[in-house]
Amino acid sequence: MNNDSTSQIMSLTQLGYLTVTGSDTTKFLHAQFTNDLEALAVSHWHYSGYCTPKGRLLAFMIVLRRDDNDYLLIMDDSVIDKFLPRLCMFVMRDDVSIKKGTGKLLGSIENTPEDWRDEMDAPSEPGSAVCSENRCLLAIDEQRVLYINESGQAESSSTSQQDWIRQDIFAGIPTITTETQESYVPQMVNLDLIGAVNFKKGCYPGQEVVARVHYLGKIKQRMFYLSLETTDDIAPGDQVFSAHQADKAVGTVVSAVNENGATELLAVLQTKAVIEGLSLHLGSVDGPEMTMHKLPYPIPDIEAEPEDQAD
Repeated sequence: MNNDSTSQIMSLTQLGYLTVTGSDTTKFLHAQFTNDLEALAVSHWHYSGYCTPKGRLLAFMIVLRRDDNDYLLIMDDSVIDKFLPRLCMFVMRDDVSIKKGTGKLLGSIENTPEDWRDEMDAPSEPGSAVCSENRCLLAIDEQRVLYINESGQAESSSTSQQDWIRQDIFAGIPTITTETQESYVPQMVNLDLIGAVNFKKGCYPGQEVVARVHYLGKIKQRMFYLSLETTDDIAPGDQVFSAHQADKAVGTVVSAVNENGATELLAVLQTKAVIEGLSLHLGSVDGPEMTMHKLPYPIPDIEAEPEDQAD
């Protein structure tokens, strides 16, 4: 990661986290999530999902392993109030304690701020983390660092968190919010393509559905990166239409950012509409037309990847 004493720091108020501790924590969480926690090394993190028994996502998260049985679960703050009691329901007699975190989450793009480096070493590579007392630094990718201060004391920021969301969109990393809970199986938002699903681990809620889609079915909906010109507010769950199918939506918005009328978003779309090159419009067939761009990873079963039409 790069180091820069002049970095701008953004407050990631859209995110929240849970702390999970206790001697049975790894065994417990491993049986709940789509990814393999037993293979996650201490001081590392990975993406994972939590599903209903029908295989629909209730949460998408970063799972940070601070110690053998000490984890942070970082996700969109809006889903925590529904996710927390559901997860606690399965603890039963296990030695597991789950609490909502009250600390502050900050992000930096393209460098590790000097103040953070004064407190601890910077993580060496994406997927790694450095934790010290009540603080953690996570290397999210080659450009971004996530800082968690559980004491709640952290430098304020004037930089918009929209920049962080925009980087997730560029990277093809979804967000599950209250508007989109139970809307998608993991493959629809490409969790299998970003290493957030392990198909060789044991059972977890919804595992049979997720495995059946992987081994027996053809995925008819996938997540794509698009842009458009509009000054309208766009929210997760907003519908996408095609002029060739005016009476029924061909997709829904997963996440979006808008700056001066230029909007970037991720949307789950029918793969047929993408393969056939149909024109895509937000909100209705008469809505603004959307331009498709390439994600940094290939999408299976798409015969021709969309041309990136960005300038």
